Amino acid sequence: MIAVPRLIGEVSIRLFVRHGDQQRALDFYENVFGAQVLGLPYLHNGELIAAELRMGASVVMIVGANPRRDADASLGGPRSIHAIGATPVMLDIHVDDVDSVMHHAIEEGGSLRNEVETLDSGDRAGVLTDPFGHLWVVKSRRKHLAA
Repeated sequence: MIAVPRLIGEVSIRLFVRHGDQQRALDFYENVFGAQVLGLPYLHNGELIAAELRMGASVVMIVGANPRRDADASLGGPRSIHAIGATPVMLDIHVDDVDSVMHHAIEEGGSLRNEVETLDSGDRAGVLTDPFGHLWVVKSRRKHLAA
C-alpha cells in the first residue's frame, strides 16, 4: 500500500482577473465580502500583479492574467474568465446576512444570477457573478439565521 502524503497546509485559491483589473477586484472583495489584504502585494516594475486576501478562514490570491496567455489560448493557462468566456467553478462564501451582501454586491457592480431563496436545509442562498466573471454562491447558514 502506498502511503498518502499528509497535507501540512491549507489549499488556497488563485482567482485570475483580466490584466489591469487587480485593484478593482481587491476593492470589490474588500467592500462586498470584508476581505483583508494580507502582507504586501506582489509588484512587477511597480505594477500590481497579485495580492493575497483573507476572506473569513480562507486565503484567496487575486492575480492579473498574463495578457499574452489571455490573447493566445495555445500558450495554455491560466487565463482570465473574460478570455475563456465562462467559468467552470463556483465559489461558496458563508455570510451572516445573505440578503444584504447580495444587495451590496449588485450595488458594487456584481450581477444577480440566482435570486436569494431558502433551501430545504433552512439555509438561504443566492448566486451572483462578480464584475470579473467569478460565480459566488452566497449563503447564510441556518445556525446563523437562528442566532
